[in-house]
Amino acid sequence: MCRGLPLKQVILEIDPLWREISEDSPNTLNSRSVNNNSSVTGIIGELAVSQALASLGIDHSVDNTYEYDFLVEGIKVDVKTTNFIFGRIKEHHTIMLTDYLRNQQCDAYIFAAINYPENAVYIMGCCAKFWFWETDVAKDYKKGEAIFKQAIKEDARLIKFKHLTSFYKLPLLLEALK
Repeated sequence: MCRGLPLKQVILEIDPLWREISEDSPNTLNSRSVNNNSSVTGIIGELAVSQALASLGIDHSVDNTYEYDFLVEGIKVDVKTTNFIFGRIKEHHTIMLTDYLRNQQCDAYIFAAINYPENAVYIMGCCAKFWFWETDVAKDYKKGEAIFKQAIKEDARLIKFKHLTSFYKLPLLLEALK
């Protein structure tokens, strides 16, 4: 059920069925081991995005490959989900993607953040993959550099949610990518 429709983000209540599906899923992705928390978070994010796409009348198919999660009007879209446990999720908060994803074979990203204390998924926005990796509003970090006092394990790129395109403008992004 949709709990709010702010101008830029979509907020969905976590459906108990999503938890059940995610907890029953294997902890591997294309033969790579994935820790249980990451797997559950990713699957819940994908299910929330699928519901949001359907509620906007956007046709999509679930492909869930290593490269992308959905085929949306011929565009390969990958959902990136983060777990957020400290208060409300806000536009100045960030999401980080590790550098190996630069070669991922997708066209666009949709970013989600799960706030388990609120039992909510925030769909924070979307962007073209090439834009994420080229824009000046994101910042690159090298392995070992500290982000929020913690050294990162791999080269990565960090962007604030406020720089993303609203999920409600996804049809325009899809059209531009065709």
